[in-house]
Amino acid sequence: MQKEDLLKWLESSPSIQELKKFAKSMGLRVRKAMKKRDVIRIIRERLEECEHVSSTSVPFTTLSSSTHVELPKTYNRDKLVLMPVNPHLAFVYWDLSENVRNTLLQKAKEGKAILRLYDVSFVMFNGKNAHRTFEHRLDENTLNAKNFYFHVPSSRAVYLSEMGYLEGEEFVPVLRSNAAKVPSDSPSLSSRERWVDLRSRRRWVSVSRGSLVKPVEKLSVLSSFQEIVSGSGIGKSTLDRR
Repeated sequence: MQKEDLLKWLESSPSIQELKKFAKSMGLRVRKAMKKRDVIRIIRERLEECEHVSSTSVPFTTLSSSTHVELPKTYNRDKLVLMPVNPHLAFVYWDLSENVRNTLLQKAKEGKAILRLYDVSFVMFNGKNAHRTFEHRLDENTLNAKNFYFHVPSSRAVYLSEMGYLEGEEFVPVLRSNAAKVPSDSPSLSSRERWVDLRSRRRWVSVSRGSLVKPVEKLSVLSSFQEIVSGSGIGKSTLDRR
């Protein structure tokens, strides 16, 4: 960005927050008590020292508002990526080359385009040996949306996704994703603690003195049917609903 353009921006009455942000991006020291005219002054002084200032230092919303850059809708590369969201939710997104996109769109019109999710925990997946297989029929809208959420039944499991189509009764995979592990939905039972010394980069594992889960835990329950009938809470509400 040319110096003249920056001077015009200073004359357009930017806010004190924008001025301070811009001054900091130039490496200037900005005090909290500085007023607007003080910030403009130090910016002008710095501009006198350098003829050109990189456009990356200019606030995008002020100087580059007239420049609108759109990301491409597709990179025309075959890619399927699986990501864990929480213990019971996985997210998959994809990009397709033109040939694969046309093939799957045709299959989607025929109701044969498929997105599958496999539970591959503790196995070397070969396409046939998953513990469980889940699938979703892809329509044209979902295929063009290029993402999908799977609700998964098991936490702390490793999942893998494939996209393909049905040829008769046979599933023909076209793309395969990475393997992704969803986190646990309960406290860890491990008694190991992993430590790292940030200065020396030394790592070690030690046995913890305690555990998040007690060896024996107590449950608050009603001891007899009479207490359930005469008492309040879950037992009574359940009977009332019946």
